[in-house]
Amino acid sequence: MNLDKEISKALQQEQAEMAPILAEEKGLFTMLGNVYQGNTRFWVILASISALLITLGFVYSGYRFYIATAVMDQVFWAVWFIAGLVVQIATKLWIFMEMNRQSVLREINALAMRMSK
Repeated sequence: MNLDKEISKALQQEQAEMAPILAEEKGLFTMLGNVYQGNTRFWVILASISALLITLGFVYSGYRFYIATAVMDQVFWAVWFIAGLVVQIATKLWIFMEMNRQSVLREINALAMRMSK
C-alpha cells in the first residue's frame, strides 16, 4: 500500500512537470515558420523557391501532356511530369525533416536544462 502511494505521488509530480511542456507544444504552421528562422534558413528558403519552380514545371508538363497528340510527345511530357513530381516530393520531405530535426533539438535542449537543475 505504501509503495502504491509513492508511485502515485511520483506519477503526479511527473505529470505536473510535463503539463507546462505539453502546453508549449506548437502547431504545424508555427513549427514550419521556425524552420525559416533556424541556422539552415538560407537552404530552406532556397528549397522552397526551387519547390515552387518545380511545381510550375510539372504543372506545365502535365498541361503539355494533356494537349499532346503524338504518343512520343505524351511519353516525353509524362516523364518530365513524374520527374518533377518526385523532385518536389523530395524537396518537401527534406523541409519537413528539417522541421522535425529542429523540434527534436529543442526537446533535447529542454531536457538538458531540466537535468542540469
